[in-house]
Amino acid sequence: MPVLFAAFVTFRMGGFDWVGDWVPWIWMALISAFMYWRTGCEWMAAGSVWVQDGPDWINTYELVRIRFSVDGLRRVLRIEDSEGRKIHSFGLRNAQSNPLMWDLVYNGILHSVASGNCDISNKARKVLQIPPSLGREPADTAD
Repeated sequence: MPVLFAAFVTFRMGGFDWVGDWVPWIWMALISAFMYWRTGCEWMAAGSVWVQDGPDWINTYELVRIRFSVDGLRRVLRIEDSEGRKIHSFGLRNAQSNPLMWDLVYNGILHSVASGNCDISNKARKVLQIPPSLGREPADTAD
């Protein structure tokens, strides 16, 4: 965005005379800060058996605990794998907005629940639309 802004100002002013003016630089700094704030803190990636949210990653085919929660205005999963790795605030909206990535994550969740080794809360089961017949009953009734 700052590059597009600089190109726009250069075109509008008919050259690079604006470089000596401080106002466009302030605008570019504000645009950069806003873009970093909106996109820099939410980063996800997924592979065939893993998902990464920021610096944290887990093996989706070896999940042992899945909980649903609300973090501010975001619906999140709190998930843990068999090695003890955790993602404390896995944003559902962000993950589901990319269908290919969500397919990888959801298939791993289904596999983990079906294995019977995953403790999934009733609320998480309902939100993820996992059939009650799949896997084992939740160990606790508190979501």
